[in-house]
Amino acid sequence: MANNGRKLFAVIGMGNFGASIAKTMANAGGDVIAIDRNMLLVQEVAESVPNAVCADSRDIELLRETGIQDADTVIVAMGSHLEDAVETILNLKELGVRHIISKANSTRYGYVMERIGADQVIEPENEMGQRIAISLMNPKISDIYQMNDDFAVMEIKAPELWVNRQMSQLNLRELYGVNVIGIRKKGQKKVDINVAGETMITEDDYLVIAADANRIAALNLD
Repeated sequence: MANNGRKLFAVIGMGNFGASIAKTMANAGGDVIAIDRNMLLVQEVAESVPNAVCADSRDIELLRETGIQDADTVIVAMGSHLEDAVETILNLKELGVRHIISKANSTRYGYVMERIGADQVIEPENEMGQRIAISLMNPKISDIYQMNDDFAVMEIKAPELWVNRQMSQLNLRELYGVNVIGIRKKGQKKVDINVAGETMITEDDYLVIAADANRIAALNLD
């Protein structure tokens, strides 16, 4: 745990994916350790991530020196290098890291990573392909995050048939298999999560909903 009581994160692998995660977390005020064995890549993120370290994650002693064993979550962003990722995950397990998320460039790679101890595997290309396909099939879905094969969270423009009606009148769970977990007004970034039965939906609303991933593309949002 970070000394200030906040969670400590570490990202190993400063390619585009890893660097994006590390810089986004750091820019949001998070405590992050960025690690790569390529000094040039480390230098590229150092301006955004103060705790950027050049170290070979395949060497457990070098990893230990970074303080990564104190991290609450470590993201292994080395999905295209299976052998390196495997060695890294094994080292993290030996160091007692609490939670390991690993990037995988294929389902086969992901299977291996899970078998050796990764708590969560991310396949960015596969997930992006699913998001694009669903968005094309249902243009009213403005954003979607697939939590797993069975569950997804998305943002949709309030369908016309739902406008000027209270949540309790819509019976959304039974009719559509979805739950509204937040509402964002047009032009605003803040999402109001205080959604009650008497909440009235307006034409300016964007709804954050949780749904069965297998039913998303077929949802009737007209």
